[in-house]
Amino acid sequence: MTKSVAEMLDEAQARREASGRWVAACGGSETPMTVNGVRVLYVWNTGTHEHAYLNLDTDMIMADGEFEALRGF
Repeated sequence: MTKSVAEMLDEAQARREASGRWVAACGGSETPMTVNGVRVLYVWNTGTHEHAYLNLDTDMIMADGEFEALRGF
């Protein structure tokens, strides 16, 4: 059976909602920091309940290992 555009859009919306949004951690009060010249923000995913770091210069989420490498650990 072929899905309608409305059904496909509804499914896409449901996937987006399930995967959550990345928001500033600490209830939205986390402030950006600069680490070795890179601006980052500690963030929280509302759907997956994970923390990560957002590179504010590239808009890319950084895994813990990437952040630790940036810090020099």
